Amino acid sequence: MKFVLPTRPSSFGALALSLACAVTGLWLSRHYPIEPVAMTALWAAIAVGGFFGWQVLPMLVPALVPIIGFAPWTGWLTFEELDLLVLAVAAGGYAALALTVSSHRPVPWRYRALRWRAAVRVLLAVFGLSVGIAIWRGFDQAGGLQFGFWQGLQEPMNSLRAGKSFVLVLLLLPLWQKASDLRPSAVQRLTRAAWLVALLLTALGAVWERWVYTGLTDFSSDYRTTSWFWEMHVGGASLDGALALGVPFALLWTLRERRPLRFAFGLLVLLLAFYACLTTFSRGVYLAVPVGMGLCALLWASQRRLGLDAPRSGGAPAYVYPRVEPSLPLGWSAGVLLGTAVAAWLLFSAGGYRAMLALAGSAAVLLAMPHARAAWPRGQTRALLVLAPLPALLLVLAGGLLIDVLPKGAYLIDGALVLLGLLLGWMWRGGLTQPAQAFALATVWMGTLAGAGLVAAHWGEGRAIVPAAVALAVLALVWIATQWSPRVGSDLRTAGWRVRGLLWTGCLLICAVVAALSGGAYIGQRMSTGTQDFEGRLEHWRIGLGLLHTVDEWLLGKGSGRFPASFANSGPYEERVGEVRLNAPRSEPVPSPAGGAPAEPFPGPTITLTSGLHQTGYNEMFRLGQRLPAVGGDVGVTVVLRAAFPTRLRVEVCEKFLLYPLRCVNRETEIKPLDGAWQTVQMPLGRVPADFGGPAWAPRRIEMSMMQNRRGGLLEIASVNLVDSEHGPLLRNGDFTEGLARWFFTSDRVHMPFHMKSLPAHVLFEQGLLGLALWTALLITALWRCALGAARRHPLAPAVAGGLLAFLVVGLFDSLIDAPRIAFLFYALLALGLGLRTPSRKPMREGEGDSMLGIETELPELDSDLDAPEVRRALDAAGITRPVPLN
Repeated sequence: MKFVLPTRPSSFGALALSLACAVTGLWLSRHYPIEPVAMTALWAAIAVGGFFGWQVLPMLVPALVPIIGFAPWTGWLTFEELDLLVLAVAAGGYAALALTVSSHRPVPWRYRALRWRAAVRVLLAVFGLSVGIAIWRGFDQAGGLQFGFWQGLQEPMNSLRAGKSFVLVLLLLPLWQKASDLRPSAVQRLTRAAWLVALLLTALGAVWERWVYTGLTDFSSDYRTTSWFWEMHVGGASLDGALALGVPFALLWTLRERRPLRFAFGLLVLLLAFYACLTTFSRGVYLAVPVGMGLCALLWASQRRLGLDAPRSGGAPAYVYPRVEPSLPLGWSAGVLLGTAVAAWLLFSAGGYRAMLALAGSAAVLLAMPHARAAWPRGQTRALLVLAPLPALLLVLAGGLLIDVLPKGAYLIDGALVLLGLLLGWMWRGGLTQPAQAFALATVWMGTLAGAGLVAAHWGEGRAIVPAAVALAVLALVWIATQWSPRVGSDLRTAGWRVRGLLWTGCLLICAVVAALSGGAYIGQRMSTGTQDFEGRLEHWRIGLGLLHTVDEWLLGKGSGRFPASFANSGPYEERVGEVRLNAPRSEPVPSPAGGAPAEPFPGPTITLTSGLHQTGYNEMFRLGQRLPAVGGDVGVTVVLRAAFPTRLRVEVCEKFLLYPLRCVNRETEIKPLDGAWQTVQMPLGRVPADFGGPAWAPRRIEMSMMQNRRGGLLEIASVNLVDSEHGPLLRNGDFTEGLARWFFTSDRVHMPFHMKSLPAHVLFEQGLLGLALWTALLITALWRCALGAARRHPLAPAVAGGLLAFLVVGLFDSLIDAPRIAFLFYALLALGLGLRTPSRKPMREGEGDSMLGIETELPELDSDLDAPEVRRALDAAGITRPVPLN
């Protein structure tokens, strides 16, 4: 890397943009609510990393999006850690573009994999203008810009919060393009890695939450997973959107990966993502993810039929597409999945989750069976097939006697048989050459079916064992029928290990779905209320769009982030929700802790906490809380407040991930107005259990919350002090001198007043018909390019198109992009789809570089746009001679 002084206008522009990002990022870092000095140092380190790694870091930003939201700890809403990350990467990246240069030229035009055409750039710019207008109109609708770090969803700064994501994506696009001009393969490798990591982190968060708070197999509790997405504190579908965007990337990677360990890791990511999808209990996800995966698989199959992986004469292509098997046994694969589904449905009622695991083991042994390399007499084969079930029957008889004597005997027998079957399949993976090998494998597989029956009988104590036994026997007979003739089922027996791995993953998914449907009532309840919920959605959309009154509101929108305030001010009176607002410091007397006469004025700020006008129950209350590191012993709270009307104050300390309290200690008391005078309320909450907060290896988050258990309540709170007998004071910023730092609000069940609950309707409300038309044009253009247009042959096109379509399906019934991090992910993928192009597959000439995974050089020159075809044509038409590059 060679350092130079900027001389070109583009260099000065990059330097100015870098300085603007640096000033903004450092200013936000200095105002970070927790350890601002450490955050400033971390921001500077990331900016330095962005300078030296500008070819890599900008494309990896989406990978960290799921885990860089700490609002429940910081109290920040308008600004967040994603803003700091993007500003740091942009500051370093644009500084590198301005102050460094290399003698290596970027790759020729035909090998570039990311380029936004002029029409797309205009469309992006006009949509960006629409977003800017929406932000400005949002401020105007809120009464003008009133800057503050601690404003809520109904205050002016929410307009900036809701509209900033598209601007953050625009900041990264030039860095993406410059890096891809230098290294076209980075578009494929780094982007794929970023989205896979984002999906993996999202799925791991969901699995961790279920494991710690409900148990992995609890599908009956009314508990919907939120993973790392704190934006769901007032409902929404942030987790749904993240899964919809990411699952197609995992599928595409698994379909193309040929290295066994990476393929197995891809299957693991898919399984974790499927589990996360299942535990959302979202009907939109259940529809969107299969639709997105279907489109991804369809486009992948189209690329496969085009033979994009075939080598060209004269050298390797610029992009190498992995080869795949020549044929896929779709019919037999469907048969295996159907048989697994029927057997799982009958087995679960008899043996529960343990029987599901035993059935999955049997499927693994079945799919691990190698094909026969040698032929032996058909009569001998059929005789062996007839004899194979006999050892299984003997195992059933012996196992029936042992399971009552040997503890866990059924599990040990089945596990040993599954391991033996997998071991034999691995030893003879090259093919079966002896009849004894075929007989041994057949016997072991039949034994695993018998083992699954023993597990079901042991766990269920014989309950519903007859239908399960019949299902297992039918599976064995069907398998014998498929082996009766060498031609029947040969496609599946000769399929590659990748096809078998995908098929076994499908079997596991079917077992999980059956377990969720049979083992829990919540999914069935969600499905049964579909019509009622849809009618509620239609009414909500009618009310929401009815808030647009004037012509300019219909054309340009109400403004970014203005739906919660508009619904609260002009929506149905009985559906208004609670709110918390920070008040400026006042000089008013405060009672002494002993209850005597006021001794000194209270100089600090206060907060106003209101409750909603909707029907309030325990889960419908509007909560203001703070995360606690630990709680032990007896707990008590002291609150200094005043009330204008009678209300009831409730304070609780609970194990709580984000929305749903588990074990709690709490107390509720009546608050009387006392003519608006300040009063001190002391409440003992009780003693927490000894294991409160969970074990050290699986801790549960602890949160203190306060709320009002009365409709239309209003409290002004000056300070809150929570103490326990082991740690003393537990709260930070209990007097609100640092604003709302460390405080965070939630609405566990009442969500509709915060969201438009439809992605197109949300864009229409905020940006009007013009903004909706531009947004629709961008989305259709990206889908067209990836499915049928210039990017259809790009290796990432199937995943990009599948992710966008799945996101759109989820967005039919939820706003999604009113959460900034999810909006950032969506617009990042949308921009990628608009910019992808299929690089040339012609062999490279001498001097153009050489790489089996794409052309890679060191650094691009800043004026590489002169090689663009449209620029070249314009220069020729104007009679301008293009400069000759220096060698």
